[in-house]
Amino acid sequence: MEDFFNSLSIPESCFVGKKLDKKEFNDNFSLNVNERKVLSQYINRIELSNLLNSNTININPYIDEVKDYSEIAIIQVKISNKDKLKSINEIIQQIPYPLIVFYTYEEELCLCLSPKRINKSDSSKLVVEEVHFSKWLDFNSLNEIDKRFLENLNINNHPFTDSLSFYDSYLDKLIAFNASKYSGTLEVSTNTKQLLEEIQLLETQITEQKNKIKKEPNFNDKVPLQIELKNMNDKLKGLKEKL
Repeated sequence: MEDFFNSLSIPESCFVGKKLDKKEFNDNFSLNVNERKVLSQYINRIELSNLLNSNTININPYIDEVKDYSEIAIIQVKISNKDKLKSINEIIQQIPYPLIVFYTYEEELCLCLSPKRINKSDSSKLVVEEVHFSKWLDFNSLNEIDKRFLENLNINNHPFTDSLSFYDSYLDKLIAFNASKYSGTLEVSTNTKQLLEEIQLLETQITEQKNKIKKEPNFNDKVPLQIELKNMNDKLKGLKEKL
């Protein structure tokens, strides 16, 4: 795992290496009871690894009326329960920066990117627009696409035009990786993100439809549900072929 983080080639000037105490989260953020439980039980360590801004690296800030990418924080979070990842991430994203988050569990790693915008009612705060996770990557069993994806995360594979362009490039690499589950390649097109979102939504709907069919006791009532399921699967196949 350490070799991977070294392979990112982040300049020493960006290094922070500061452990963030759980107490800081409890004191500074409005965590509910469940979030405090998750923070206490399932997060082992939170580290502010690096800060990328105009003072630490040759990159311009990006700030407009909607976005504030004056700097980007790279965070490493060691967790003890992968099933709690979504809840854990909701806590971590309260850190007031655009974040590149690497979650680690034993010898596995998950990348999370959550683009943020300025809160309209409070310009000092950032709001998460969307959340993107990679699959869990087991360093003991990486395939060729996994390895290429990890190599693509090297800092030199991203533009230094400004902080937003840099962050968006990281996001593009993650979306390409997630789409490779269906396409078998890291190549992307302009509509890859939209297609991936439609596929993931449809997969959720298919799972719900299958559960609905299982629970339906009347055979005659199952038939239209099964026809609808087939149509959904046909649509899913078509979307995957477009990637």
